[in-house]
Amino acid sequence: MLKKILLFICILCLGLFPVFSSSSATTTMVETAAVEQVVYITKTGKRYHKSSCHHLKRSKIKTTKSQAQKSGYTACTVCKP
Repeated sequence: MLKKILLFICILCLGLFPVFSSSSATTTMVETAAVEQVVYITKTGKRYHKSSCHHLKRSKIKTTKSQAQKSGYTACTVCKP
């Protein structure tokens, strides 16, 4: 209950004092999170996958979708990340 009250007060303060909150910074963080989708590659494969893909039985190397694409990996046709 105390956590909820503190969260409410924080949200209220951010709304009252826009100097401390930047909508452009929030937008940038959301855009970055969307671009930096976590995907997985394997030691020997050429595709990137979702964590639940059955093609990740033997190796599972965490990376970002943008980094995997820069490295020449393409999307798995089974899990379609």
